[in-house]
Amino acid sequence: MPGETVVQSNACSSTTKPIPRKPGHWFWGNLFELIEDRSGFLIDGHRDYGDVFAARLVGRELICVRDPAIVNAINVTHWQDFYKPAHIKMMWKPFLGEGLVPNDGESWKRQHKLIMPGFHKQRVDAYAPRMVEFTERMIDRWQAGERRDFREEMTGLALVVVANTLFDIDIEKGDAKSIRNAMIDISEILVRDADKLVPRPSWWPTRENRRKRKAIKVVEDIIHRAIEERRRTGKDRGDLFSHMVFVEDEQGRMTEKQLRDEAMTLIFAGHETTAHALTWAWYLLAKNPDKVAKMREDLNRVIQGRRIEVEDLANLPYLEMVMKESLRLLPSVWAYAREPQRDIVIEGYEFKKGQPITISHIAMGRNPKYYDNPLEFRPERWTREFERSLPRGAYTPFAAGPRVCLGKQFAMMEMQMILGTLLQRVEPNIPEGFEPDFVTELSMHPGERGLPMDVRFF
Repeated sequence: MPGETVVQSNACSSTTKPIPRKPGHWFWGNLFELIEDRSGFLIDGHRDYGDVFAARLVGRELICVRDPAIVNAINVTHWQDFYKPAHIKMMWKPFLGEGLVPNDGESWKRQHKLIMPGFHKQRVDAYAPRMVEFTERMIDRWQAGERRDFREEMTGLALVVVANTLFDIDIEKGDAKSIRNAMIDISEILVRDADKLVPRPSWWPTRENRRKRKAIKVVEDIIHRAIEERRRTGKDRGDLFSHMVFVEDEQGRMTEKQLRDEAMTLIFAGHETTAHALTWAWYLLAKNPDKVAKMREDLNRVIQGRRIEVEDLANLPYLEMVMKESLRLLPSVWAYAREPQRDIVIEGYEFKKGQPITISHIAMGRNPKYYDNPLEFRPERWTREFERSLPRGAYTPFAAGPRVCLGKQFAMMEMQMILGTLLQRVEPNIPEGFEPDFVTELSMHPGERGLPMDVRFF
């Protein structure tokens, strides 16, 4: 039957659908094509070979998937059969340890259960005023007519927000620059490690390893100071980290190592992807001033010149539509990977145990089967009827199922609060003739040239 998911542990290959294989070099396979243009490789590959195709990276085969039914089976129906690939865990381990993002199995289940209440809507909504305050503080530093790198501004703002909501620390008073530089160093080195054919041992005495250890220590020092302060005072300061320090189950509270790993994970996951999602939303709005005008109509009608509040979001549906459309067309999390823990057949395709699978948000979002004129930025498409028409698995910017991003609600609210505040005072723009790069590393960003804008108040 169409759409049926068949699962079996020892599939006979003669009864399964063949997976098209992208041609490549006799030895390297498709490795250098993938490194040169990651997102283009996936978008073009799915266009040319269908919703499931295979690529070869030297001696390793990679399966690329954008079929919604398979994506939904991996994320929801059979999520326990799929872990993060071993090579990705190895890349993340020095920084994130066994935090929620790289973790799997029983350890992940316990940590998820402990942390999840910290993202309760009431606690998350309480962060909204601070998000607006930090955004206004950033705008107040800008001068009319000056040129700013919007990506850099959003990265700094997202770090301030995550530090305040996670640790109740205002890093603008001292640690902002050191944390920002540390996160940049970590991101760059992790990407380089991911691209290496032979992984570099973390103990190897290279300049990059020394730089990585130094950067990690900067962030760790802040985390350890926060742990000591919470335990000394015994006070829940309303931040997410307080919840993590004091929450317990039948096994007790989190160890210092667990707190360190989860805090590292939340800092990284909570700032970089959000900053880049806002960067791409700004770029798309700068290219589509008619959408800006429509957003302003809503803001003027609902906000009427005051500060935006979290309760206003329910009356600003177009603001949410803009973010959903931006995440479809230019997702900061452009792809993610899973690895089956046993041989499994889904939708007629056989996936072998240990075989890496890449699920591409950017390729799914450009699938003309579900999105007419997929390259058009059209927030209006996101009606309730349209969302109901999408098959499960066709739109998963925060993944789905039990492993859906815990910070999904937090991130969506943050992006809307920041964007709504910006649009009340600043005109989206980029210099005439400028087009950014689209660099797909840990998240998709505009590269070293950034996203320049001229500050235009109105």
